[in-house]
Amino acid sequence: MIKTIKTAIFDLDGTLINSCEMWRTIGERYVRSLGKIPADDLSERLWERSLFDAAKMLKEEYDIKFSESEMTEQVLEMTDSYYRFEAEAKRGAKELVKMLYERGITLYVLTSSGENQARAALKRLGLSGYFAAIVGGADKSKPECFLKLSEEPRQTLVFEDSLYSVKTAKAAGFITCAVYDNFESSQSELRETADFFENDLFGYLDISERI
Repeated sequence: MIKTIKTAIFDLDGTLINSCEMWRTIGERYVRSLGKIPADDLSERLWERSLFDAAKMLKEEYDIKFSESEMTEQVLEMTDSYYRFEAEAKRGAKELVKMLYERGITLYVLTSSGENQARAALKRLGLSGYFAAIVGGADKSKPECFLKLSEEPRQTLVFEDSLYSVKTAKAAGFITCAVYDNFESSQSELRETADFFENDLFGYLDISERI
């Protein structure tokens, strides 16, 4: 039952907030902000590049006058603005977070995005006060990032939308709750890997009857 759960760890992008599309299209947005027209396949080619490598590619392809470092700062300013003013909560996020908090479960946010970005978005959405800590810059390929927040994996729920994060958490012994986001391409494997899977966070409101 839910009383055996002491902790819940939430991902941010794609789990608590709808921000994956922003990251997927940030290169296009940046090119358009300079008055240029992005190529149709630009987002696809940028997706797995580091921010600096992406800036280098854009500089060469679009004859951008700024240095790679300046471009990186400009893109970060755009993403900061998105978190502060645009990012919206995913369906059911507020209700689930509030329910778990009221049941005395300690809540954390663990994200690969910046901590300040996460705090800005969650504060605007009225969610920041529910979390004991918001940890940014996490490398979720390493189980240590989860274990630092809870040393009791079997009494901890981990909410994630990405397959690789679910795999990491599950390998470390955590109870994994996967949430659908259309920017995760391996949905079938995600369903098979996670202990629980829902199309949105509303589905977890009856979790006390399913643990």
